Amino acid sequence: MAWHTLNEAVKLTGRSRRSIYRDMDRGLVSYGLDAFGNRQFETSELMRAYGALASVAQPDTPEMAHLGTNKPWDQVIAELQALRKEIQELRATVLLIEHKPESPPVAKPLAHEKPQEPATWSSLFSALDD
Repeated sequence: MAWHTLNEAVKLTGRSRRSIYRDMDRGLVSYGLDAFGNRQFETSELMRAYGALASVAQPDTPEMAHLGTNKPWDQVIAELQALRKEIQELRATVLLIEHKPESPPVAKPLAHEKPQEPATWSSLFSALDD
């Protein structure tokens, strides 16, 4: 089980520090020492000596943890939808940037045709004379 400091033991048991020190001196509750020599109490030992432990959960923890985030759900959902739309637009933009159209197909000469030679100035002038 978990180990607790003296301050935590006071909160869990509802006893005073003085009462817990007195019980340690009388041997009614056992303890261990941490690396710094501070007294530590195991949960099961506190339960054995003092019975059921008090709940130390803080009821206002969610408010403290989310301080400043008092947005209504409609606003949060609208913001989430706007972010999703922006992500879709960015993906489309990336696809357009990455899109490389295929080069147009090159017409292959038929087997019985002689391939055309590239045009030169002399061939162009001779074609004009004809």
